[in-house]
Amino acid sequence: MEIDIALVRTWAQQAGDMLLRSYFNQVSPERKLDKSLVTAADRAIEDWLRAAIHAHFPDHGVLGEERDPVGLDREYIWVIDPIDGTSSFVSGLPMWAVSIGILRHGEPQAGVIYLPVLGDCYWALAGSQAFWNNDVPIQVAPPQPPGPNDWIAIPSTFHRAYTIHYPGKVRVLGSVAADCCYVARGQAKAAIIGKAKVWDVAAGWVIVQSAGGVVCPLEGTLPDWMTLLQTIRLPTPVVIGHPQQVAQVCAVVQRIKP
Repeated sequence: MEIDIALVRTWAQQAGDMLLRSYFNQVSPERKLDKSLVTAADRAIEDWLRAAIHAHFPDHGVLGEERDPVGLDREYIWVIDPIDGTSSFVSGLPMWAVSIGILRHGEPQAGVIYLPVLGDCYWALAGSQAFWNNDVPIQVAPPQPPGPNDWIAIPSTFHRAYTIHYPGKVRVLGSVAADCCYVARGQAKAAIIGKAKVWDVAAGWVIVQSAGGVVCPLEGTLPDWMTLLQTIRLPTPVVIGHPQQVAQVCAVVQRIKP
């Protein structure tokens, strides 16, 4: 890949530092048409990232949460979320992230996620190892029976449509990117991701798979990434983690009958 992953890590950390310095606990949210939250920080950081990408890679496409897509037919496409976990961000909670994924020929090739409040950076190149901070290799949790203090991450609204009888604990982190990082690091045994949008999962997808995990649809099948770039949202919740952990979680989840 022609992109230096160290440069992407630097951009993610610079964006996170700007968010902490100029916006965190200092901005008010607005409601978008889809009722999700947005702030001036989301727009400013996405604009900054787009400018950096365009200056270094003018032939690359970009898809982000807050601005119109550019060049989705190009060899390289950057999929960025300036603040994954905006609700946590505006609530003053620490679990939010800058997420940058890179696709080549319609397949995820690189991912960088930076959690500014914690100072944690996770990153991976497809087909290689996943890393945390100063090049510490990470792996998903091994397939052992869950103990009472083991935990999985779930969406905050998951209980509205599904029941889950996991023998350990369930936690809501408030950020899909953070879910992916804690699964990749082996802290969370697995995570259920709701019908997320592509900018929520593009970076985490690579990091989880590079850490030995899988992304498995809870129901139905997943389309290819070129389709996802057009439809934007995952058609079904997915479960991420070690293949056997994923199977264990899927076995204890049931849809609530209407």
